[in-house]
Amino acid sequence: MQYALRATIIAFLTILTLVAAPLNGLAKDTGHADKERAKSAAQKPAKAAKQAKAEPRGKAERPAKVGKSARAAKAVAADAAVQKPRRGKKAAAVNPDIENEEGDIGACAVPTLTVKSAILWDMNSGEVLYEQNPDVQIPPASLTKVLTLYILFDAIRQGRLRPWDVIEVSPRAATQGGSNMHLRSGEQIKITDLIQGIAVASANDACMAVADNLENGNADAFVALMNDTAKRLGMTNSVFHNPNGLPAEGQVTTARDMLKLAAAYLEQFPKALTIHSMQYFTHNNRQRHNANSLLGRYEGVDGLKTGFVCASGYNIVATAKRGDTRLIAVVLGSRNPRVRERETAKLLDKGFKLVQAKKTASPAPVAAVAAPGVGAAAHP
Repeated sequence: MQYALRATIIAFLTILTLVAAPLNGLAKDTGHADKERAKSAAQKPAKAAKQAKAEPRGKAERPAKVGKSARAAKAVAADAAVQKPRRGKKAAAVNPDIENEEGDIGACAVPTLTVKSAILWDMNSGEVLYEQNPDVQIPPASLTKVLTLYILFDAIRQGRLRPWDVIEVSPRAATQGGSNMHLRSGEQIKITDLIQGIAVASANDACMAVADNLENGNADAFVALMNDTAKRLGMTNSVFHNPNGLPAEGQVTTARDMLKLAAAYLEQFPKALTIHSMQYFTHNNRQRHNANSLLGRYEGVDGLKTGFVCASGYNIVATAKRGDTRLIAVVLGSRNPRVRERETAKLLDKGFKLVQAKKTASPAPVAAVAAPGVGAAAHP
């Protein structure tokens, strides 16, 4: 019996040893882990402080350890931030002597609106096919030059000037900024060259040369003639302060007024389009490119004039003819030349489709009439 009791005790102790061994190991592991965690926790503040000293001021503290997935997500977010286009970026600073393409000088923030104002007119029927805020006043920029050319052609028609006449460039004309022909003070130049410079190169100096010579050498009298002519053509919401459209306080026009001017100009001086459709002009061995990017790229476009100043954005009076249909589109306040070209092309597309649809529905010819609001003023 003693033998049986002894065997039972030995078996019990053996079982207890087998059970206790893993528990003891687990306890040791747990204790070791606790010590490691405590050690790590104790090291974190010191490590964070060390990193804070090493990093530039103003940079947020980073966690001591980041998992692989967290690091990957952070890297993707960083890449996205770098690749994301910046909005509202200001124009880069440039040399103030560098001339812009169309009349203004220096860098500026251009309005963000796609188009501020627009109007589309069928010259054959006299019908307005589309309009968007057509009476909003806006600086005309180089569209002003259409009025200067109107007066110049009118003077030739009246015999006060001849195309081959030669005039002398005034000192004031030679110092005009922005787009120009680089005229020199005292230079002798033909009227025909000035016309091409204004129509193709958007030359501010050429406009001032005309103003300084046409009205007995009185540029102020020329500007007064501009405003009188504008009123006679029905441009009731336009005011002009110079002959070239360079920035001037209070100098404004509207899309509707520019339509009236363009309609009268094309009706009375249609041959002027042979000049407005020129893509290049050269004077004194300097070649200038016509800023009307629709020329040669949009079927039927053969004029008329572009313009830009910071206060308005990119403007255009465009005309196109297909078959017996001629349209005039005025677009004011585009945010860049590409938007101006795109929106004007869309407007002309719309117009030609509307006209074609009406011809299909009613093929009878329609007599040409004056532009809305122009009336007899187009036939002085």
